Amino acid sequence: MRILSAMLAVAAVLYGAEGDEFFESRIRPVLTEQCYGCHSAKLREPKANLHLDSRSGLRKGGDSGAVVVPGKPAESRLFKAVSYTDFHLRMPPTGKLPDAVIEDFKTWIGMGAPDPRVDTPDARKGPAGIDLERGRKYWAFQPLAPMRPPPVKNSAWPRAAIDNFILAKLEEKGLAPAPEASRRAWLRRVTFDLTGLPPTPADVDAFESDNSNDAYTHVVDRLLASPHYGERWARHWLDLVRFAETNGHEYDNNKLDAWQYRDYVIRAFNEDIPFNVFAREHIAGDLLPNPRLSKDGSKVDSPLGTNFLWFGEVLNSATDSLKSRADTVDNQLDVIGKTFLGLTVACARCHDHKFDPIPTLDYYGMAGIFHSTGMREAVIDSPARAAAIQAAHRKAAPVTRNPGKSKIVLRPGDEIWEDFNGATWSGWFASGEAFAGGPHDGVADSAGRGANELVGSLTSPKFRMPKRWVHVRMAAKKGDKSLIENEPVRLTLVADDYKSLHYLGSGSGQFEWVSFRMTLPYQRLCYFEIVDRSRTGNIAVDAIVFSDESKPPAVEVIEKADWREPAPLPVALPESNFGMIAWDESSNDIRLHIRGNHQNLGDSVPRHFLQVMWRSPESPAVTGSGRLQFADWLTTDSAPLLARVYVNRVWKHHFGQGIVRTADNFGLTGERPSHRDLLDYLTAKFIDEGWSTKKLHREIVLSAAYRMGSRAASQAAAADPRNDLLHHFPVQRLQAEAVRDAMLSISGALKPRLFGPSVVPYISKYQDGRGKPKSGPLDGDGRRSLYVQVRRNFLTPLFLAFDYPLPISTTGARGTSTVPSQALILMNNEFVLQQAAEYASRITREAGSDKAAQVNLAFRLAFARKPEKWEADESLRFLESGRPLADLTHVLFNSAEFLYVE
Repeated sequence: MRILSAMLAVAAVLYGAEGDEFFESRIRPVLTEQCYGCHSAKLREPKANLHLDSRSGLRKGGDSGAVVVPGKPAESRLFKAVSYTDFHLRMPPTGKLPDAVIEDFKTWIGMGAPDPRVDTPDARKGPAGIDLERGRKYWAFQPLAPMRPPPVKNSAWPRAAIDNFILAKLEEKGLAPAPEASRRAWLRRVTFDLTGLPPTPADVDAFESDNSNDAYTHVVDRLLASPHYGERWARHWLDLVRFAETNGHEYDNNKLDAWQYRDYVIRAFNEDIPFNVFAREHIAGDLLPNPRLSKDGSKVDSPLGTNFLWFGEVLNSATDSLKSRADTVDNQLDVIGKTFLGLTVACARCHDHKFDPIPTLDYYGMAGIFHSTGMREAVIDSPARAAAIQAAHRKAAPVTRNPGKSKIVLRPGDEIWEDFNGATWSGWFASGEAFAGGPHDGVADSAGRGANELVGSLTSPKFRMPKRWVHVRMAAKKGDKSLIENEPVRLTLVADDYKSLHYLGSGSGQFEWVSFRMTLPYQRLCYFEIVDRSRTGNIAVDAIVFSDESKPPAVEVIEKADWREPAPLPVALPESNFGMIAWDESSNDIRLHIRGNHQNLGDSVPRHFLQVMWRSPESPAVTGSGRLQFADWLTTDSAPLLARVYVNRVWKHHFGQGIVRTADNFGLTGERPSHRDLLDYLTAKFIDEGWSTKKLHREIVLSAAYRMGSRAASQAAAADPRNDLLHHFPVQRLQAEAVRDAMLSISGALKPRLFGPSVVPYISKYQDGRGKPKSGPLDGDGRRSLYVQVRRNFLTPLFLAFDYPLPISTTGARGTSTVPSQALILMNNEFVLQQAAEYASRITREAGSDKAAQVNLAFRLAFARKPEKWEADESLRFLESGRPLADLTHVLFNSAEFLYVE
């Protein structure tokens, strides 16, 4: 028993809030639903005398002894029971749990079985409830108070107000900051921080020759003005929204236009869009009264922010559609809560939050907002671009496309769900010029007045699929089944937010039936999308019929069709832009899921926001889904917390650790700020200066604190081993993408082009699995890592070796491991070897055949410095021994100095 308690205590230290959250969100709900009925202290005679409803009961075990061996799932009776690996021990007895749940138990026990439950003297005592007034007194929910930089003894050290806060804390402990870093070290540090790329030899020379008082400022201004700045900081943001470009699960289908969101984020950082505006666009960009346009004026940018709602993993054949939808919304709330507020909101799905002032009613009040929100495939052209397309369309001579007259002969059980015989779309949403004119002659025709060049989409209202077969009478250009959701001309049936079936044309030029059995979509929540992205083809839909029969109904032709193909337009038609954006569905409150179970429903919960941050006693009124009001609340009532969390994230990326170390958790289980006054000072200034991220960067990187060297004094290291007081600048390892990008940059193979569709990742012969795509080029076409497609089932091995986060939920702080696989991949990976050879070729081109010049350039490119004498001598001996230059460059790629930044 003592050993078990000790092991659990060690687990609590190692996993902390992360383990607690995992237990609350993944383990406790299953115990509550599946186990407490037989193994609870509230029962008169618990089975096997095992109490699983308390931490002490779990630790104690039952009549057969301990049920959990922390860190060892295979030896734990609880895991054996739920995994059905022991014929005599299978729990729950009603049936085996889903594989994903069993895997959660394995992960949890492997973490050390963290359990944050607090035992009470009376296990039967009900929950005390949440005291919101007390919760509002917690530091993170407090308004921002004016902060003045404190006085310090060493008044010569500070360069910015930040430094006073840092130095005052150090002086309290009798410590001093580390000496200033060399110019070369600072330049490499700030260049990687702001652009994710190494400084060039020209950058180093320019900085070292700039003897003006503004030399450091000149560097920072140049880096913040670089387009590569937006690429670097967009990648940090993508970690928070679990950015991925495929659905994962079995088929790993593409998420259409995910790259449009990525480019939107790059633009937002480069243009220094105020962060409160950026946050509003994520929640309600499609609902804003004055949406923001892209800088080139071609598209409406604001709606693209909502795309982040769609980045979660999608089950392509969920057996329980209601649970699947609840899980999707839970993931959205988890990401929103952590990313914007630093709160583990999802922990309140099954019960009131055990630590933070978030009642279950608040969870379902917010869940109703996103249950009322869907995603649609839409044209995002700016008003000016749309007007130009419309004007070009009007110049086209009308083409008579007569579908003729016919009668669909319905059988018993057949239902014409849509025949487009009205004058308007009647509930369908038209996007783009292709469908802007409404239906004609009883068809939805993407050719408009007669132009193949038109593009657009038409989205139906949602409905629950009532029949086993759907027959669509349509005429369209020949489709390619292998393209699936990437086929540009199609009618798609979306079931449970998954693009399930694609109705494609044969290109015959005639109306014909296309039929599908509703194996998965039957009784699911569905909608149709008629999509034409092709400038050389079109699609027309005459009728959609629901049926119990596998064969389509007969058609009596009354008047023969004259369905001619349109001629090319006489004028050029501007290109359109597509994107996945949010839209308000039928807006409804949802009922509370008792214990998180969607099959055990309580009262309806009005849509609302977290009560702990209401400014008025009453919840703000909501209209539609409530997302617009949620966005207003997020950037007003909760603005201090929103800004605190974001400022802490920016600080974390510069200093390796946040002022609040638990960057995604500002709640009671998170760490308290090491310098709360500094955090509030920076936050207040951030808001006062218009929520400008670039101004925040300048404030931080031009400080004396940021200029410190990385060598800690022994006294300071002993007094503050975690460097909480920031007595030296922490050495940081490059993130996975920066490792790859630095190789491309140094080798000269980097193509600095911004934006555009992602490059399919290189797939080696050792990678296999469902949804395996055709491999992309080994060098990713020379593009930065940001532009390599994020395929859930085929993440790049080089990235994974260097702690690339799995796109599951918010990751505000990546892990930094040191494991043998990193050395092995740097030694053997095909890309690394390729770039080492390119690096050698570049050196030969620029330095000629002189080996001393080659060594000098190799070091300058890799480390932003000349080699020391011993390094130059060793390298020359290495080359003169007959080893190729590519071997030397490969060695430099494998060095600690390449991978780490002082």
